Amino acid sequence: METPPLKILIVEDDIAHSTAIRRALKTSDNKYDIEIVDSLQGFHEHAAQQSPDVAIMDLNLPDGRAVEVLTSPAEDGLFPILLMTSYGNEQVAVEAIKAGALDYIVKSPEAFALMAGTLERALREWKLLLDKKNVEKQLRESQAQVIQQEKMASIGFLAAGVAHEINNPIGYITSNLNSLRKYTDKLISFIESQEQAIQKCADQATRSAIADLKQQISLDYLIADLHEMISETMEGSRRVSKIVQELQSFARADGNEAVCCNLTEVIRNTASIVSNELKYVAELVLQLSDLPPVLCRPQQIGQVVMNLLINAAHSVNGNGLITLATAQIGDSVEISVADNGCGIPSEYLGKIFEPFFTTKDIGKGTGLGLAISFDIVKRHGGDLLVQSTVGVGTTFTIRLPIDPENSFSHLKDL
Repeated sequence: METPPLKILIVEDDIAHSTAIRRALKTSDNKYDIEIVDSLQGFHEHAAQQSPDVAIMDLNLPDGRAVEVLTSPAEDGLFPILLMTSYGNEQVAVEAIKAGALDYIVKSPEAFALMAGTLERALREWKLLLDKKNVEKQLRESQAQVIQQEKMASIGFLAAGVAHEINNPIGYITSNLNSLRKYTDKLISFIESQEQAIQKCADQATRSAIADLKQQISLDYLIADLHEMISETMEGSRRVSKIVQELQSFARADGNEAVCCNLTEVIRNTASIVSNELKYVAELVLQLSDLPPVLCRPQQIGQVVMNLLINAAHSVNGNGLITLATAQIGDSVEISVADNGCGIPSEYLGKIFEPFFTTKDIGKGTGLGLAISFDIVKRHGGDLLVQSTVGVGTTFTIRLPIDPENSFSHLKDL
């Protein structure tokens, strides 16, 4: 395939100089597509329509200095620019190079005659600069990834420590609350028996005095409120226990052994478990296809699907529709959970997998469900993807590799 000619833009208001450059380039062995403009405005208009491979610009033009282009954020870095001037000045040359010019040429018949070689050298330097920028960009991304991994690891250690410290006291709080409920029921039963005996055996004055005391201390209210207080406290204890479990799961996604399993069965069982929570807010539609056996930790994949289903239920406002579907795509299987809920604002999409980030109301979410799910899927060598439109709905897609050897390489260190 023939190499297309290099697109050269000459920005020069002196016709003799631009003609000399064109003639030198045309007589060289290389093929060039040459355009000539005589002002900065012409440069901008031409560059906006079609960026050249390289621009050769006079330093001083009728409507400004070419250095202004080099420092313009709109033009900087799009293509290499060589500056020319009719006089040699070291200070101007340094200024031009610092501003971003790839080379600085003093106009002369000799310089024009060597322009093809100058262009080739400039393009090689430009390629090296681009390669350097790409390497630097990759390095920055790698550093950011390492920092994020260290951050996640630190959060994991912190979460494990917090979970361990909370787990013991919440255990005996829950145990004491259960005992308190039993004792309360027995005391109330004893009080009721006493009241029956008083009604049968005591005289009228005694019954009247006890009735006044009962009313004075609001005994009926105390008994009803005591039951409610214990129930609310036990619910709070249950929620703290759930947070502790999620912290432990986030710190290290423990689970069953990696086995080749039927994911369809895992998904059906998970949907059955969650169905009671879904049935009051949304219709769950299953679109499950036949999948090949996949090497995974079934309990962990079930946990991810459960988290996504519960999130979907929280995003719909009654009469919602949640679709749980599976498919084989090439060497991977995909599990998708789609809802017609409120959607996720675009500014949050990059944060939803971060630990402790949540868009739910206080008390409705810990911000760990998606972080745990993302970590589990990544440990399986897969991806957890999301697409969302505010007011339309959200689709989460779990993508897992089928290849057992490839999958096992990711799972063996879990």
